[in-house]
Amino acid sequence: MKRVLLLLAIFMATATGVFAKGGPTVGQYLETPEDTIIIKMANGAKMILQLQNIQQLKAFQNYSLDSLMRELNKYVERVDEMESSNPGSKDMTVTFNTSESEDGKAEQVTVTVQENDPKTGEVKTERHEIRINKNFKIDVEVEEDGDNTKVNVDVPTKDERDSTRAAHEEEHYKVTRFESGLDLGLNAFTGDASNLVDLKPLGSRYVSLNLHLKSQVGGRKSPFYIVSGPEFAFNNYMFEDNVVVEEEGDMTVFREEEELNFEKSKLTHSSVNLPLMALFQFKRENGKDGFTIGAGPFIGYRLGSHTKQKYELEGRTERDKTRDSFNLTDFQYGVEGVVGYGSLSLFAKYNMNDLFKENRGIQTNVVSFGIRLN
Repeated sequence: MKRVLLLLAIFMATATGVFAKGGPTVGQYLETPEDTIIIKMANGAKMILQLQNIQQLKAFQNYSLDSLMRELNKYVERVDEMESSNPGSKDMTVTFNTSESEDGKAEQVTVTVQENDPKTGEVKTERHEIRINKNFKIDVEVEEDGDNTKVNVDVPTKDERDSTRAAHEEEHYKVTRFESGLDLGLNAFTGDASNLVDLKPLGSRYVSLNLHLKSQVGGRKSPFYIVSGPEFAFNNYMFEDNVVVEEEGDMTVFREEEELNFEKSKLTHSSVNLPLMALFQFKRENGKDGFTIGAGPFIGYRLGSHTKQKYELEGRTERDKTRDSFNLTDFQYGVEGVVGYGSLSLFAKYNMNDLFKENRGIQTNVVSFGIRLN
């Protein structure tokens, strides 16, 4: 009987309405300020589902209890086994953890059974605590008094859930948090190089793996943060036409190759950068990240560089790759900014230092821009 009652209680909690065909008949009445639903079973037994208001019943449609329903029958069988193995026990509690589920996502269910002496005619009570996640819990109480069975379902209100969530966040609050992200964008030349060399827009890519430390300034509700941490960046400059980068004496020049037809010709360099950004990140009403805006300087150091050409020669595909410094500036510095909403942001970076060392190549700076994924 307990198994049927518990299954019906959870079914009533997950459905937006109650109906049956060729089975129990259902009636609804309001005898107190609480909403009450009565289910009359075929054997004459009654089950009463009692809530404070109808909104509590409707609230269940916002929560997925599929995994709970799949595991529920197994849970009840284990409670029955525990009752059989402990016939003399008056009270017992069984907790089913999420780690025991097949998909790893099942809810935690705590079942407390209080056995009263049947000779005294006292009511027997079962309590079931169903925890959907860290912030949402349902209490189901089953009372059996003779042929009558009463089921009470206690659903937390939105204010109670918000209060629980806020308490959880307060308990686990940290001033500084680790945050990883990825920048995907494009590169462009400024200055002399923009007039001498055309870059392929989609081929001149910028990629950066960001490992940031994000420190909140001014307390838990403050929108102001200081962001810093290493960024591993890869700059690609892919040239139009048959341009190749090479050294002539102490100078690095861009030369157009006349004898070969390049499918691909590019200059690539990698670097590690360290930003120091002032960031304002505002929260939405539901507590999730909202509008974000920030800016600050960065410094960096070149790790390596190479050129690469791909072309056809006598029916064969050739690939030439040359590793060298190409007189690129080792130390770099500049400014960057970010603006976004939620987990998606747009970034822009401007290298204030020249791409090449002074008097060792053409004067040009690099601009990088694109999207930042956190």
